[in-house]
Amino acid sequence: MSLSNDISGLFKWIGGRPEQYQEIPHDGLRYADQERPSDECIEIDVTDGGAQGGGAQKSFDDACIPALKVERKSPPVVPVVGSESSVWSSAGLRALLAKRAHEGEAIPIHMEVPSTQSLLERIRVVAVVSAKGGVGKTTLSASLASAMQRAGRPVLALDLDPQNALQHHFKAIEGVGDCSALGIAHGEQDWHSCGMPSDSGVFVLPYGDIDEARRLDFEQQLQATPDWLAQRLVAMELVEGSVVFIDTPPGSSIYLRQALSVANEAVVVSLADAASYTALPRIDSLIQAHTAGCENFMGATYLINQVDESRQLSRDITCILQELLGRKILGLVHHDPSIGDALAYNRNILEYDPQSVASSDILDCSGALVVRLAAATTACVPQHEPR
Repeated sequence: MSLSNDISGLFKWIGGRPEQYQEIPHDGLRYADQERPSDECIEIDVTDGGAQGGGAQKSFDDACIPALKVERKSPPVVPVVGSESSVWSSAGLRALLAKRAHEGEAIPIHMEVPSTQSLLERIRVVAVVSAKGGVGKTTLSASLASAMQRAGRPVLALDLDPQNALQHHFKAIEGVGDCSALGIAHGEQDWHSCGMPSDSGVFVLPYGDIDEARRLDFEQQLQATPDWLAQRLVAMELVEGSVVFIDTPPGSSIYLRQALSVANEAVVVSLADAASYTALPRIDSLIQAHTAGCENFMGATYLINQVDESRQLSRDITCILQELLGRKILGLVHHDPSIGDALAYNRNILEYDPQSVASSDILDCSGALVVRLAAATTACVPQHEPR
């Protein structure tokens, strides 16, 4: 079959005539298998799709719509594995790691760190204080701590008095050695390791047996770091709801200042005698000075110790204090010789003679203190106004 017959048959099949056949120059044509240069632009001529033939072609020589130019971008360069200049090489990995480290330094991540005060709001702190010595402050610190433990609260008894006597009111559990040499005054050690677990359930932190030079150094440290006690209590990570009883020296001291800086409540121990009565204004002024600006401090309460109903003066002063202080009186503890006997056996009165008058009085005072601390907890919870 000739070429002319093939062309004639083809045009007949598509419904055309052979005389309409024209050769089209193909020198400028680009085939699909030929790669187009990356910087070449395609010009798309926008024309009227309804026009037919050359006579119907509308000239766009003077038109305001230009041809749309679509720029072809070069394909991304994919690194070749094994090349030393590649990101997949050891050198490339080191470069990327260095870049990430630099970006990490340039854009620090800011994390909100809870304040010391907010962490202390998880616990309750009671500072047991007195204007003068010999009023039974340490004895009542231990007794109140034991009574609070019996009420189901985790309790820490902290000795901030250089006399280091608080530990003698507790009996250590079996297998625990002498903790006096590992007290809180012996440098920045872990308080969990220097404490004494007692068989009453109270965890006791002794002050420690130290010499005069070490005591002066320790007090200078407390003077230079006003929030030292707050930091140490936070570092212990006590169970939420724990109660800390802090035994302090009588009168003004750096220990009193540290204790009151974290206290929710101050329990002032006083006797029903003339000397204690006249000393109360002095301890009141110290409490006010050291708690000024402390939002979590609920106030001071007063515990009248060794009330002797057989003596007229003791009864009279007790009545006067009740009239002057009113609801600030936490309670009364009557004179009871068994309190001194309990100390001889490293016990507190609740363990030594639970049926004694003093034991009953201390339990009443502890119950009143629980109510006070519950009120302090409520006060620390943000209150939302009704809508």
